[in-house]
This record gives sequence, structure tokens and C-alpha cells, in this order.
Amino acid sequence: MKTLGIIGGMGPEATSDLFRKIIELTPASKDQEHIPIIIDNYPKIPDRTANLLSDGEDPLPYLIRSAKLLESAGVDAFLMPCN
Repeated sequence: MKTLGIIGGMGPEATSDLFRKIIELTPASKDQEHIPIIIDNYPKIPDRTANLLSDGEDPLPYLIRSAKLLESAGVDAFLMPCN
């Protein structure tokens, strides 16, 4: 089974909401049938909107850091939630 990686912490509630929805929508009859998921909840990633609309810090290096961390943990695909 493939492992999902969640680049999270932007904000933490969006991350937990996505994780909960994946659990609720997975047709699992027992715990062992759920999708393996690794979450990097890193709330220090700079605000993307501030970067796009003004002189806010670039979040890209932080996103790359998170993606590399998840990749090294063996994830097959990434998700990045946002509310």
C-alpha cells in the first residue's frame, strides 16, 4: 500500500481536518486497512498570502524542507491542505 505524506501546519487545523476526512472516507473495516500517512506539522512555514501580496518571506524553502523530510520517510505522494 502506498504511503501519503501531508505537508502540514499551515494551519494545524487544516492539517487535522484533512487527516480526519481521510480517515472518515477510507472504507476500512479495521484499523489495519487505513492508508499509511506521515504528517509533517510544521507551523513555522511563512504565510503564503503575505508572500504573494506583499513582501512576506518566501515559504518555498520551508515547503521543500518538509517535502524532503517526508520523502526520506518513504512517502509516495504529498498532500498540502489549506482552509
